Amino acid sequence: MKLSYPALFYYDKQVGGYFVTFPDFENSATQGDDIPDALDMASEYLGLTVASYLEEGCKVPIATNINDLSLIEDDPFKDDDELKNNSDLEKSFISMVSTDVSKYLNQNKLVKKTLTIPLWADTLGKELNLNFSQTLTDAIASKKAIEKFIFFLPPRYLNILK
Repeated sequence: MKLSYPALFYYDKQVGGYFVTFPDFENSATQGDDIPDALDMASEYLGLTVASYLEEGCKVPIATNINDLSLIEDDPFKDDDELKNNSDLEKSFISMVSTDVSKYLNQNKLVKKTLTIPLWADTLGKELNLNFSQTLTDAIASKKAIEKFIFFLPPRYLNILK
């Protein structure tokens, strides 16, 4: 299922790169180092977001007409004195972003796996009444979470994580 939504691409004067937001999705944001990267990240973010809405049974919003959007009026930081002047509007733009949502659906579908662990880990896990599937899922998620989902943060916030 392919779909498109308008997105606002704000060029960050302080850090460089683009902060991207989708006005139709509350608190939505991603980023990219340059225009191609920002477009790619926006497409992936849109796919993940819409897939999540669908899988959770939420109503997917209707796309706003791109001609009704303004970089100034729809700026998510327009009322934030600290952040509202960080964008270079000459380099910022509005664009439609397309994605194939089918690539992102069923990401939480359970898959049976057989694995081998040391005897001590099995014994300790049983003593602790661990759910081995959940423990492995949590370990994989925590190992990759920062690297994979860091793109949801605006570039100016990345310094906090360093």
